[in-house]
Amino acid sequence: MKRALQMCLMCLALVTSLRAAENDAELKPFQGHWEVIELVEDGHVIPPDAIREWLPSGGRFEIIDNSLTYKSPEDGKKHARVFEIDPTQFPKGIDLLSRDKKEVLGIYRFDEGKLVVCLSDAADGAQPTEFSAKKGSKRMLMVLKKMSVADASAKAPHSPPLTGGSKILSDEELTKMLPGAWRYRDDIGSLVLTIRSNGTWSTIREVQELRLFQKVFVRTPVSNGTWVVKRGTLSLLCTASLHPDRVNHTMPFTVRSISENDLIFVDYMGRLGRASKVE
Repeated sequence: MKRALQMCLMCLALVTSLRAAENDAELKPFQGHWEVIELVEDGHVIPPDAIREWLPSGGRFEIIDNSLTYKSPEDGKKHARVFEIDPTQFPKGIDLLSRDKKEVLGIYRFDEGKLVVCLSDAADGAQPTEFSAKKGSKRMLMVLKKMSVADASAKAPHSPPLTGGSKILSDEELTKMLPGAWRYRDDIGSLVLTIRSNGTWSTIREVQELRLFQKVFVRTPVSNGTWVVKRGTLSLLCTASLHPDRVNHTMPFTVRSISENDLIFVDYMGRLGRASKVE
């Protein structure tokens, strides 16, 4: 009986050692500096020039063993995250840990030298089973390419978070770029926010309805008020609305990136959004 127990313990130690060696071999391709070149979050395709502002790592980080380190472009401080992989499952698993607790669940694969990762918050449900981040999935899909040490040093992220393309924008420059009509699509239809240079704004809801046996777009005014920009945040003060609870309330939108055609923001409920300019 004692001999049998010893044999079992030896076999268990051998299996553990083989698994550790397998994980070490699987971790080898991860080592080095990486840059996110494609990003989709919950159905939103993030433009390449906005990725740096979208991710807390600035879209660039270094992997050493099973730790991920980066310098935040927002606070200038270095941060580290520990991850673990499971190459035995399909698709292969990768989880980010926080005090030994799985905080982010994901899957990964290597594709022609690039690293493809799909992640979801552990609080939102199970580990992803496919490499997609369609709307409503609450998942993030990233494609990363490996960088040389020289490129990583040359492309170190800077601290100011707001850009228009590759240029850092001041509140004054942002104020000049915002006027126009911006369309945001949601589950109901489209909401068009018109921002005017005179400091006023208004929204119109566009919904497709069946009228006289054919579908037509119905445009309904929703809210209006005044706006200001301060520290990269667009604040909309509502002075009149179809929704009485919004009147005399300010709705802040943190602008993450803006170009001639796209506006990426975090709204007053903490949701990420993207609007396209229509006028």
